[in-house]
Amino acid sequence: MKPLQGIRVLDLSRLLPGPYCTMLLADLGAQVIKIETPGLGDYLRVIPPFVRDPVTGAEVNATFMLINRNKQSVALNFRHPRGKQVLLRLAQTADVFIESFRPGAVNRWDIGYEQLSALNPRLVYCSLSGYGQKGPYRERAGHDLNYIALAGLLAVNGVADGPPIPPGVQIADLSGAMLATISILAALVARTHTGKGQYLDVGLFDGALSWAGTMVGGAHAAGMPLARGRMQLNGGMACYNVYETRDAKYLTIAAIEPHLWASFCKAVGREDLIARAQEFDAVPEVAAIIRTRTLEEWLALAQTLDACIEPVREFGETLDDPHVRARGLVSEIGGIKHIGSVFTFADVSPTPAPRQGQHTRTVLRQIGLSDEEINDLEKNHIISTS
Repeated sequence: MKPLQGIRVLDLSRLLPGPYCTMLLADLGAQVIKIETPGLGDYLRVIPPFVRDPVTGAEVNATFMLINRNKQSVALNFRHPRGKQVLLRLAQTADVFIESFRPGAVNRWDIGYEQLSALNPRLVYCSLSGYGQKGPYRERAGHDLNYIALAGLLAVNGVADGPPIPPGVQIADLSGAMLATISILAALVARTHTGKGQYLDVGLFDGALSWAGTMVGGAHAAGMPLARGRMQLNGGMACYNVYETRDAKYLTIAAIEPHLWASFCKAVGREDLIARAQEFDAVPEVAAIIRTRTLEEWLALAQTLDACIEPVREFGETLDDPHVRARGLVSEIGGIKHIGSVFTFADVSPTPAPRQGQHTRTVLRQIGLSDEEINDLEKNHIISTS
């Protein structure tokens, strides 16, 4: 079953957040049409690191290939008057429209919500921007690091007495993308009751702040100090931490529940540590214990315990992990091994990321343009049908 079969999404977003959102929708069976400016396209295409497109042989950004699977590409200059008319015709047939430009840009181009909803009242229109469409920061440029810095997340990321450290994953970009996906799905459900679409204002900063409002927010509400490497779940507890092994590898212990921590302490002959699970001062003592054995020796012991002990894996190791494979989470598209759709129930066969303009002719025919009209648009550099 493809849950979103029959749902058409026009995606004008670029880089990471918007395309990740529409990848999730495509993985659920929606037809996602990626609108790209001819020639330039999605900026992410030309940013390193590169892999070689197996069809064209061209170098393309590896992440672009992964987050734009299951999509179609239409190369259309919608800022040109004739191109805008084509976009308006596409919008009349769409269920979802998503854009990630600076606030106000789509209104200057006359493709904002008011303009498109007048043509298609059932349209769900999502604006995904850094700081949202209102507020004093709405016009600011920004990227993930800026958003998590302002949201209070970066301040608590790092080791005790050290500087803030950029995380290895884009927290605001991806939390905001998932927030947009949830909002779109909710609006589609609401449409079944009202018959009308609606406007969605989603900020990447909002997503980061929502995540900060959990453990960080809880600590703040309880009057606990917010400190790098000293809070409950960022290095401040002996029972929940990362430790170096004798062979310079790393092990995680996340034995928050008392009986799990007790299981570990008894196994290493340190029952005196049971009552000190949440003490920061006990961390060096546990670290000294972990350094007495290699990673494999600890993993062998962990097999005999119920104590939440796992190794720190490199991503390449994760892709080859037997549990990951058993869950069907590894895919290979165009010769690139990556994490595939997590929606295994959706029964969507993965297709490679599209070449720029690969589906222009097919999609424009679907909305009634003749080959003569399409050829004329291409001749005048309004579209590309590569």
